[in-house]
Amino acid sequence: MTSDARPVSADTHGGTRAGGPTLTSRGELRHKHRSKIQKQREILSRHPPPPHWRASPLSEPFGRLRRNLFNMLCITSFGHAGLDPIWAAIRLEEEGDESVWLDGIRQICDRLKNLVVVASLLLSTAAAFITISPPRAAIVNYTLRGPYICMLGSFGLLVGGIIVASFCFLISCKARPRWSEQILYADRFHVHCTLLVLSYPFFSIGLGTLLLAFGT
Repeated sequence: MTSDARPVSADTHGGTRAGGPTLTSRGELRHKHRSKIQKQREILSRHPPPPHWRASPLSEPFGRLRRNLFNMLCITSFGHAGLDPIWAAIRLEEEGDESVWLDGIRQICDRLKNLVVVASLLLSTAAAFITISPPRAAIVNYTLRGPYICMLGSFGLLVGGIIVASFCFLISCKARPRWSEQILYADRFHVHCTLLVLSYPFFSIGLGTLLLAFGT
């Protein structure tokens, strides 16, 4: 007497399931031995990003300027031009490969942490110059009107950069692919707002550094 046994495979939550591999396991097997770049190219060829995820066409009014601004915001936000890697990471996560998304989030968080550390050091320097009299005013007098205004501006920009960078860090650590797609990148307006917020610490801290240098 024989029994009809079916193959049993583990599901994505640690249980078992009769039949072949699940969708998640098939996705993991498909992308297991590929590099990050290969995964992104393959998924983008099958699932191209929607128009609002891309830079404005050159045929539109001020198309070249808008394209350059879009790419600049992407570079200051994520370190690369365009949002194709973000879109690819979301699509790969849907197929069961979360490694690209997690690696991207780790890079963003590391960048934000570095910005906060640098801005905090510069902020303490600016506060010291604002509150302490120069040891030799005949050589360097940063209490004059011009330098003092520069240092006050630097102090405000650095504080703003630290606050926004900390906010972006908290959001990025908790962001999930589907939530990001539906909320942060829902349409062109949301895409531009997200890029502006993520890139603000870079510009704010950079400008604050320049003002501090001019003030001292």
